Order: sequence, then structure tokens, then C-alpha cells
Amino acid sequence: MNQIRIGTRNSKLALIQTGMVSDVLRMSGIDAKIIEIETAGDIDRESPISSMGGTGVFVSALNEQIIDGRIDIAVHSAKDIPTVLPDRVEIAGAIARGPVEDMFISEVPLERLEPGSVVGTSSLRRSLELKFIRSDLTVKSIRGNIETRVRKYREGQYDAIIMARAAYDRLHITDNAYELDVQTFPPAANQGIIAVTALSGSEHALTIKKLSDQNALSELYLERSILSELKLSCNDPVAVLARGVNPARIFVRVYSLIGRGYKDFETSVRNVEEASDFASGLKEKIPEGFGYRWKKETT
Repeated sequence: MNQIRIGTRNSKLALIQTGMVSDVLRMSGIDAKIIEIETAGDIDRESPISSMGGTGVFVSALNEQIIDGRIDIAVHSAKDIPTVLPDRVEIAGAIARGPVEDMFISEVPLERLEPGSVVGTSSLRRSLELKFIRSDLTVKSIRGNIETRVRKYREGQYDAIIMARAAYDRLHITDNAYELDVQTFPPAANQGIIAVTALSGSEHALTIKKLSDQNALSELYLERSILSELKLSCNDPVAVLARGVNPARIFVRVYSLIGRGYKDFETSVRNVEEASDFASGLKEKIPEGFGYRWKKETT
């Protein structure tokens, strides 16, 4: 195999992450040709992501090109990948995981921000996490790629914004920021992981699997199994974090969709099957009043 065609979104962060995957390939003697693809989420930067079908809107266009044979693999922020993929596409691999924490971009720490200040985030999870700590702040939705969000912050449209530390670091953002404690602000499933999709069972998929960081890949599969079993996506206000391998420690925080409340769950698992069993058991432990849709399906 002399060359692999890599599909990617054309945002700055996506291109940086694709470059990281490309470097792994080239270190193994495989040439990488990067092909930029504009997705529906990149074209429409104003509509709420949830109204466009969730973050999968960034992924589907790339996976369609894999199926059509126009590209061999695609690079994604793993947390954007829906739990249900096209039949012919699989997550073939992942490179070493970046930091999982969130960053609070502001001139002052969260605890010193003036009451009534406007904080921008497009994540319901982050919004609810923030309201538990500082209910006196105004949380406002923010759209656009990371550079657009930072620009809006610099222009004064927001007093602070929240983003993944992995994005902050990879883009070398220099705005004043504070790392949010992972126990108070637990991350979305797969945060900090760069994943690669490919045609299921293809030569390219096998190559990517061999070159993957196995710890990152294990954590990716474990965290996705929780979302899959509970029929959730990264648009739902649920945090999932797996750490370690055989056994791995899994932490899950579920926020209420209706009122003010959350519940934490934690366990150790040795594989995806045990993680799925753990998630299945959560259906009986998460209060019905939290309003999750699978509750209606199981009654």
C-alpha cells in the first residue's frame, strides 16, 4: 500500500487532526493524500446543531465518500461520530488520546465571573454543568467552528466560552483560559480522541487498526458502548469517561432533561460486553423523572 486518501472537514482543527493521523501513516512508510470535504455543518454555521441532526452532520458526508470509493479513510473528532454508522463503515482506529478536560476561556476564573455574564457553549451537557456551579450566569448558544467561536468571544459577544482542552491545545489558542476540573465538569464520551473510519474489513481498515493507539481505541469503544446501550448521543447531557485497560474504570454522569438534578455511576469493566451490561443496568437506576426516551420504551 503506497498511498491512502484521507478525507477531512476543511476546518483548521480538522486539518490539524488529519495531519496528526497523516504523520502516523508516514512514519510507517505510507504516503497520505489529504482531501478536504465541506459538510452541511460547515456550510450552515448559524442553525443549532441539534436542529440539523446533531454532530453526525459533520461525519455523514465523509463516510458517504468512503462508501463511494472517493476516499479510503476519514478523520473525525471521535465524540462527533454517531453510535450507529452505515453498514459498510467502521471505526478502524484512533491515535493517542489528548486531554479530556474542558477549558473555560475568560479573563477571570469561573468563580470570579460577574453575575449575569454571558457564557457561550453549544453543548447541553456543558450548559447544565455550568448552571450547577453558577446559576447566576447567562448561558447562550454559540455556533461555528472553534476559530469562529473564539472570534465571537474576542469581539465581546460573550464574556466567556467553553471548549475542549484538546481543541484549545491543538489550535495553539493563546487567549487566557482555565482548565475545568474533570470531576466537576466531566467530559463527553470520546472527548480528546481522534478517530479514523474506513470501509469495514478493508485493507485500509486493517492497516489503521495495526497503527492505532490501543489504549485510546479501547477507551473509545468502551465509552461508545455506554451511549449505544442507552441510545444516547453527544447531544444528550451525559458525561462518560473510561480510563485504563483490563480493567478500565468507567464513570458516567447523567443530567436530568427536565428538572435540576444528576446522578453519578462508576464501575470497573474488562471489556465492551461488561460495559454494555453496566449501561443496561443504569436504565433502572436513572430516575424516570429525568425524562430519557428509552424509559418510555421499556415501560
